[in-house]
Amino acid sequence: AKLLELPDRHGGTNRIGVIDLPSFYASVPLPGNEGHSSSKFTSVDVAKLIKKLEKENVAGIVIDLRNNGGGSLEEAIKFVGLFIKDGPVVLVRAPDGHVAEDDDDDPSVLYNGPLVVLVNRFSASAAEIAAAALQDYGRAIVVGDSSTHGKGTVQSLNPLQPFFMQENESPTNDPGTVKITIRKFYRVSGASTQLKGVTPNIVLPDILNYSTEIGETSLENPLPWDTIPSADYDKLNLIEPYIATLRQESNERIATNQDFIYIRQDIEEFKKLQADKTAVLNEREELKQREENEASQKARDKELAARKVPDEKIYDITVENASQPGLPSSETNVVNYAEMSQGQLDEAARLDETENILENYISLLSSNQNLIAHHN
Repeated sequence: AKLLELPDRHGGTNRIGVIDLPSFYASVPLPGNEGHSSSKFTSVDVAKLIKKLEKENVAGIVIDLRNNGGGSLEEAIKFVGLFIKDGPVVLVRAPDGHVAEDDDDDPSVLYNGPLVVLVNRFSASAAEIAAAALQDYGRAIVVGDSSTHGKGTVQSLNPLQPFFMQENESPTNDPGTVKITIRKFYRVSGASTQLKGVTPNIVLPDILNYSTEIGETSLENPLPWDTIPSADYDKLNLIEPYIATLRQESNERIATNQDFIYIRQDIEEFKKLQADKTAVLNEREELKQREENEASQKARDKELAARKVPDEKIYDITVENASQPGLPSSETNVVNYAEMSQGQLDEAARLDETENILENYISLLSSNQNLIAHHN
């Protein structure tokens, strides 16, 4: 996790937390290592980080699920349970049509403050289930690419060797394994995460939004998106009243933000390359285009090198140091834009905008609470 200390508009500072969750991991119990101290579980580690961030008085938290390919379904359910009371998290349909409901059975809520979830086209499987549940409950604002990966199915691996062996015969050549789709995931709202994935409440510009080679839709013969009856769950009303305002303010910032101007330029170039089915054979034209590209990149590099260091402090918090009092002695606030790749710059820009959205959300919640208190 990171704790960010940012200047507010009144001469003070705001503190927000960012938790980077790369997968939903869980230790596999093997004979001899039961209860081993090295066991790792997503829900346990995230809980430690949240407790630390709350102790340091953060006003809100971002959960970064970008590039999270999934993992343990059980841990994804427990993760969602950190932010909601008990209730269904995901529906699972078997080939015979039977629908099972996987619930969070713990009525306690670890964190009930402002929450934003950041996703991209590489957020898949269990990550989509977690983001979808928090969105359907109205518990978190989902921000990111136009959709997540769309991996809403479960497969089993079935070795073929037993079918080819005679009784008491030793194995020779391995005929391989067949992968069979056995179940399909559905959100608590009844919509499948298959194919369509999760559509964020606020979509940010990204080249990945225009790639035809990423996601379930890029595969041959993917199972279709469909719906089943909704689960019975208590929907919160924490997000919907503010989404329109947050989306408008985000669009206004993005329109003038230099990083997103670059991203939009790259998107247009990417779309042009995708549409162009020809190659330039004229050497003069090719050299002219190359010179224009180099000049454009030099202008970018010059602008990046001249940027001022952001007026913020960043404290790195790990699962290991989360139990220690206070914050780490060394904070970082030096960002060398000139040394970052274009991909890193784009990723940082989307995280920065997500933090801006969270700050706006915190401000709107505070204003609403003050208004309610005034009327009371």
